[in-house]
Amino acid sequence: MYLDILKQNLKQSAEKMGILPHYKFYQDNDPKHNAHICRLWALYHCIQVIRTPTQSPNLNPIENIWGHLNNRIRKFKISSKNELREKLMSEWDKIEGNVCANLVKSMPE
Repeated sequence: MYLDILKQNLKQSAEKMGILPHYKFYQDNDPKHNAHICRLWALYHCIQVIRTPTQSPNLNPIENIWGHLNNRIRKFKISSKNELREKLMSEWDKIEGNVCANLVKSMPE
């Protein structure tokens, strides 16, 4: 499932953030990120993959995006799982590329 997410979204997201073609791909040490098939796919499809040392701090800007999305979602009264899904997807699409780009640019090299 994670590999499908990468295939369908990684390059499109990098393009939306304005960092193509020279982006650096970073992921933490989550087991799904370290699955052999995911590492192999990244090797062939990402220009540069940042290797994460064991026990490294989480430097992933997606954590801040989740917080941003959470703040946007809290303004709605959501009563079902389907409604939550719809609102999440709708609000996710409204996050401007510069929000993501600024988070990425704020990270140390």
